[in-house]
Amino acid sequence: MGNNHQLCTKVNAEQCIYRLTYTEKINNADLPHTEQQLSDTFCLLFSISGNGLLTLNDQRWRLKNLTLYTMMPGETFMLKTEPYQKHELYLFRFQMYTLQGQNIEEVSTEQARSLLNVWQFIDISSIEQIHSLLSDMTAEWQKPESISFFRSQTLFQQLILQLFTLHKEDICDTTHALFKTKQYIDQHSEEPLSLTSLSHMAGISANHYSELFKKHFDVSVTDYITKKRLARAKQLMAKGHAKLKDIAQDIGYQDPYYFSRIFKKKTGITPSAYMKSRQRKMAAYGHSILGQLTPIHIIPYAAPLHPKWTAHDFEHYAEEIPIHLSAHRINEHAEANLQQLKEAQPELIIANDHVTEAEKQVLKTICPVHFVPFTQLDWRTQFRQTALFLNETREAEEWLLHYEELVNQAKKECVIDHPPRTVLPLRIFQDQLYLSVNRTLSEVIFHDIGLLPAFQNDGQLIEKKISIHSIQQLDPDAIFLLLHKEPKTLAFYQKLKQQEAWQNLKAVTQQAVYPLASDPWREYTAASHQRVIQDLLSFFP
Repeated sequence: MGNNHQLCTKVNAEQCIYRLTYTEKINNADLPHTEQQLSDTFCLLFSISGNGLLTLNDQRWRLKNLTLYTMMPGETFMLKTEPYQKHELYLFRFQMYTLQGQNIEEVSTEQARSLLNVWQFIDISSIEQIHSLLSDMTAEWQKPESISFFRSQTLFQQLILQLFTLHKEDICDTTHALFKTKQYIDQHSEEPLSLTSLSHMAGISANHYSELFKKHFDVSVTDYITKKRLARAKQLMAKGHAKLKDIAQDIGYQDPYYFSRIFKKKTGITPSAYMKSRQRKMAAYGHSILGQLTPIHIIPYAAPLHPKWTAHDFEHYAEEIPIHLSAHRINEHAEANLQQLKEAQPELIIANDHVTEAEKQVLKTICPVHFVPFTQLDWRTQFRQTALFLNETREAEEWLLHYEELVNQAKKECVIDHPPRTVLPLRIFQDQLYLSVNRTLSEVIFHDIGLLPAFQNDGQLIEKKISIHSIQQLDPDAIFLLLHKEPKTLAFYQKLKQQEAWQNLKAVTQQAVYPLASDPWREYTAASHQRVIQDLLSFFP
């Protein structure tokens, strides 16, 4: 069976079955596209016009007109467009199937990867009437009639056929060549790399290559190579015991003194000082742990990281943390995470005590473990106890003083200097609305800051269904909206926004519906709560 699948994707992709499952025309990259969302299907994103950035997993690309971008199931993506500029994009989600005898079987992500990689970044300007094809398909999909569903599927087959019949030169355009050279740098950053050799790989002049690389990736070729090399150096330093001379050679610098100068220039600290700061080989295990360590300037050797689920930490610390544990749903990949820790051999583990008893027993066999009481203690006490255990009490107390200053600033700007405003925290998942008050909202927003809940609140955590009629009766001044980024929920939210009951809500008419990112609003740490207050200040300027 496996060989037949490979035949489908590598040789006979034209014989696969393509089924459209969702379409969307994006005129502005507002909610939900400004936060990393997880794709649970294959996706085609057509950029027709406009400027902005597309983040795919941890890679950022500048949007190019009349260009196709592809996403695989399990990947994350986010759009950031230029403000006050018109832009037009189309998003299509679909599934792939293949015939195996009398059975229809789904094509896996790995089996389809070679096809979608070929379509990545291709120029679609040669596709006949591409704009009307995408527009008509989206319009038919939105109609309720059954025949419109059939029409949209037929138009999607036409689109796939057009992609198959693109000329070879359309697939091997300059953008695609840039992508390939960037991938080459990622995989060979320790080798001698020159602008001349990379431009030859892309098939263009060195000057043109340098200009296009900067335009597409918002970084120069030299700075990107340096960034990749220093990221690798930090990982090698965190492992300890290696000499600076050997590290310099391992990452592509023959002169250790030149490496030291570059490292100091880019990081503000010498390699020796950095290595000294990473002498303690510590691991963070479980959710809401890393955010208790970074405020006291501790970067662990291993921690849960993911471009969507821990977006902030991934962006800021991924290059400095050598071992990335899975952060996708609590305990889902516990076995793989534990195996990574066994192989990494840390000296100390800081763990959330919310992990399972089986995980606790395995962790104790690896090295000494400090379990943080997650449910029994509030975040401040957890933070102070962790700092005390690590002999960093002074750093923790200094950080808390700054946090209280931020709280007082938020109280003044959001409460004292404004008429009373009521807030309704709303979570939407699939086709359900929930009144949702977690520990962060309860302790930071309602207790520390003092915003007024639009509902009866006795300080308890709340997670219960709520109807649009009940929201009308509460009629809050502001809605804090946590929207799950999966297709069924997104489709439901689009329909909800068309309802008169929703449109007439005070919060909606006053444009006071504020999207909450799961990171930091569903985290419960010192670092995440600082970012929550910063978000709040941006809501109520």
